[in-house]
Amino acid sequence: MKARLSCAVMAVALCALTAHAQETGVSEAPGAEAPAPGTDEFETGFAAFASGDYSTALLHWEPLAEDGDPRALYNIGLLYAQGWGVSKDMAIAMDLWLKAARQNHVRAAHNLALALLAGEPADGSGQLGEPDTAQAVKWLEIGVNAGYANSEYTLGKLFAEGIGVTRDPSRAAELFQMAAEQGFARAQYNLGKIYRDGDGVAKSPELSIHWFREAAERGHARAQDKLADRYARGDGVPQDDIEALKWAILAAAHGYAPAAERRDELRARMPEDSIEEAERRAAEFRPREGAVEG
Repeated sequence: MKARLSCAVMAVALCALTAHAQETGVSEAPGAEAPAPGTDEFETGFAAFASGDYSTALLHWEPLAEDGDPRALYNIGLLYAQGWGVSKDMAIAMDLWLKAARQNHVRAAHNLALALLAGEPADGSGQLGEPDTAQAVKWLEIGVNAGYANSEYTLGKLFAEGIGVTRDPSRAAELFQMAAEQGFARAQYNLGKIYRDGDGVAKSPELSIHWFREAAERGHARAQDKLADRYARGDGVPQDDIEALKWAILAAAHGYAPAAERRDELRARMPEDSIEEAERRAAEFRPREGAVEG
């Protein structure tokens, strides 16, 4: 089963253990949980965490964790997963996340699922083993039931590719839709592909373009390149080299090689004033955030 894990799913699993990584629109990697008003010890610990004083954060969170506080369990797990203020130990992190997840703590359940997908060992050996996809699905369902876009997207990938579950493109489309509507760019991009191919849904060039555009406007490089291609060919949109070049420039800026090739091909066939206009539009672009409107 380990060999069947796609690069995309593995990337999600590994990157999601980085505390403050930001994905377009939605945090791909849940960071430390912020405090609610009036929770003094937890708040003091969080202030220390935010300033990089992880040892002090741990000092304030440990008594809460010993009492079973799921927020403290989750945050201390993050410290051990990253090796911040403590020796890195994924076995301890996973044990703490498990205790929080059993209390339906969404982000702990999500991180635990991703660690299981990555084949992280719970025995402390440090050697990656076989992914435990069955358990991962169980914990992802907690996030899905809570409307957590990260979990919806990740479980959607498993159903889309038949990893640990029977392949179900319709269920994958449903999960991607749920995350996409919250502004999760990766889900939007995948939904665009699904409607393009008619995999689990009725084929719809219009909806494909719609979701590629939603993802592109949130800064997703591959979606931006898809729009560049569509505008360059006039496929589902009016042919427009200026818009095509704008999106190609933006996608290439992320280091996406196919977009760089497309950018250069477009520039070679366009007049200078059109190139300048495309560059101006690209320079003015600002990624959109938040849920899908309407």
